[in-house]
Amino acid sequence: MLEEKIYRVCENCGTVNLNKDYCHNCGEPINTVIKQKLKREAEAKEQEKLEKTEKKNRITLFFEKAKEHENLMIRYTARFFYSIWVAVIAIASFLALLFGYIAA
Repeated sequence: MLEEKIYRVCENCGTVNLNKDYCHNCGEPINTVIKQKLKREAEAKEQEKLEKTEKKNRITLFFEKAKEHENLMIRYTARFFYSIWVAVIAIASFLALLFGYIAA
């Protein structure tokens, strides 16, 4: 069986590599599949970092703190009102979708 020879030129240093995924001179990835995989992983990490730093509104913060309160009555009251809040947001979103569909 014949072995396929693949020559790849490193974009970083210009070294020609034979059957390599990484440059033997500088260590940069030269295989396009590996480059895309590394790029997707970096973008996913950046997106995760942005989600962590994103500020939440006051109502959400209030309910999150109240749902973890040590007092049982406050905790259940907060969960009750939070579920009502989620239902109101869901209904408002549906109405916005419906009105947008009718207007278009």
